[in-house]
Amino acid sequence: MTTSASVVRASGLKDVESVKLSRLARLVALDDRLLRRLVRTRRARATFALRVLCRLYDPDMVVLAVAIALFAPALVAIADQAALALIVTSVLVIIVKRAVKRKRPSLDIQASVPPDRFSFPSGHTAAAFSVAIAMFSVVPYAVPGLLVLACVVAYGRMYLGVHYPLDVFCGAAIGLVTGSVLAVL
Repeated sequence: MTTSASVVRASGLKDVESVKLSRLARLVALDDRLLRRLVRTRRARATFALRVLCRLYDPDMVVLAVAIALFAPALVAIADQAALALIVTSVLVIIVKRAVKRKRPSLDIQASVPPDRFSFPSGHTAAAFSVAIAMFSVVPYAVPGLLVLACVVAYGRMYLGVHYPLDVFCGAAIGLVTGSVLAVL
């Protein structure tokens, strides 16, 4: 036999869950609306430029840059710091992507082929911010330029329609945290 208190508690929990779901649903809908509004402004030259720029943060390109830098003695410390930042950030991004499993924006708005099937968080954005901040300990004079580049990459991921704004924001947060920790260590 159930008491009225347990019925109230049960219905109260259901109400709390529905409020949480509706807030999440509203956030996801807003995320989608913002992205769709942004991709309507696309232009061919900007799309090409942002594709090229974002390609610089693809894993194979970064590994190539680090490998080349290792042959120049003056660049070894920079290459080591960049590699460490990218490894730590990539592991965190993969863990979060596999846990959340948010699907990419619909194919009709993508102007670039996404590197994987999950959207949250943006790995390119996380990598760009992580490298930028991690460079404080090696080449602090380069950090402002790298941060501008990271912001352009973040914008580009949305502009190309492969990430929602929330994906990019959280990718930037992951990159800022991992880069900061590595710069301090």
